[in-house]
Amino acid sequence: MSAFEINILGASGGPLDGGNQGILLSKAGSDALKKYICIDAGSGLRQITSMLIKNAKMKNARQEFLCQDDMTESLFENLEEPVGCFVDKSSSIMRGLGPSATPQDGESVMTLALRIFNKVEECYITHPHLDHVAALAINTPACNSNGKSIWGLRPTVEALKKHIFNDVIWPNLLEEPRMKLRVNSLDEAQRHRVSCIPNWFITPLRLMHGVTVHGSNPCPSTAYLVEDDTTKDAILVFGDLESDLISRRRFVSNIWRHLSKTVAFEKLKAIVIECSCPNATKDEHLFGHLSPKYLVHELKSLSKVYGRPLDGLHVIIVHVKMASGGRDPRLVILDEVRQLAAAEGLGKIVISIAIEGYTFVV
Repeated sequence: MSAFEINILGASGGPLDGGNQGILLSKAGSDALKKYICIDAGSGLRQITSMLIKNAKMKNARQEFLCQDDMTESLFENLEEPVGCFVDKSSSIMRGLGPSATPQDGESVMTLALRIFNKVEECYITHPHLDHVAALAINTPACNSNGKSIWGLRPTVEALKKHIFNDVIWPNLLEEPRMKLRVNSLDEAQRHRVSCIPNWFITPLRLMHGVTVHGSNPCPSTAYLVEDDTTKDAILVFGDLESDLISRRRFVSNIWRHLSKTVAFEKLKAIVIECSCPNATKDEHLFGHLSPKYLVHELKSLSKVYGRPLDGLHVIIVHVKMASGGRDPRLVILDEVRQLAAAEGLGKIVISIAIEGYTFVV
């Protein structure tokens, strides 16, 4: 039985602007009253609008789930590729935001987009880099009277206050009483109740995202473990991260250990994780990101802590960086991850690339 809907607002790791990291999460189903949380906000209202337009254009053509033959932008050897090239055939995906995002009589796309945007009552930020927070700032004037709660580990929250909402880069709407934007720090590895979705809890787990240019100081990031306390189903969403093999720390290993003690394997519905660069990328050019060999290394560590193959686990890859070349780097990375995972005997993992404008149902 499906537990979560993962709406991909944006999954790009740059350097193209637009379509950057932003994910909506909700309970699976077509409840018109459903609420959402977002994890990262590099993309937001513009992408919600685009997803609604996609649904409107295709409304009478095919059902939402019959979308593997849809064409999506590629810009490499082909201007477009079928969605099915990026998504495992056994994955359940649907076009746009799904049937719950239905306009009321006479409701325009923009009005519906704003209504859905304001159903996103809580935002969880993995780290404060622009490709993960740009829409968080730009979309703030669209917040209704209920406002939004913005959460993150303390370094992330402090950076948002000091460097984004500072009346220089962006107006300090955090202190504008009419906006009702609430910014709060989370405690590392402590469960936090999601107020807008019943029985959901979220736990922030610390990561390493390389080091700063000046001073080579650790650049922190976050993975969020989202759990349904009633069904015990869970999903793990990573921010940008560096492999433990490069950092020589145990951040990812500690997350796997926490996961294995907290979530039964059969209840782990999906892992959303970055893989920014193909294997041809040298370590010194990863800049705190993963390539396929490092992603598979970390998945092998996950298999070890559970003491079993990862059969049936959905791994959804995000944050691929576009680069010059003949073949779409998303397809290169997907092939490399699948081949390495098979060579390591990790089991029948369901590996896909996140495609902007589509929803995974897990």
